[in-house]
Amino acid sequence: MSMKPFLVFFWAAIIIIATCNNDAHAFLFDQIIGFSFNATPHLADLFIVNDIDFTYPFYSIQKAGHFLSFALLYVLLYNWLKNRSLAVGLAIGFAVFTEVLQLFFERDGRLFDALIDTVGILLAYVVVNAFITYRRTEAKDAS
Repeated sequence: MSMKPFLVFFWAAIIIIATCNNDAHAFLFDQIIGFSFNATPHLADLFIVNDIDFTYPFYSIQKAGHFLSFALLYVLLYNWLKNRSLAVGLAIGFAVFTEVLQLFFERDGRLFDALIDTVGILLAYVVVNAFITYRRTEAKDAS
């Protein structure tokens, strides 16, 4: 039995826990998990962009976490599915889903964050493609 689907679902579960945790700072630095559910969030909050502040150190750490988490998710999905387009689509869909989900857990779900996730996914896509091309060239040269 392959570990590949397990790794994808395990990593997705980690992302979901981080997404639903009501205090990102406490989760990251103190490993404290807490949940607060809001059944009626304001979906318009997804479009807020006036709270972007890369001068605040923790904000930058969070965004780097978004970027790297979804880059890794893409790599795991591709490694399992062996279909680059499907892996990109699933990873981007999951990124948008997590931002909407955050609104239900008293977090700041933002489409801007899904954009950062997407940039991480696309960079991972480029790196994986470059690696595949390199390996094919190397194999062709060896024969």
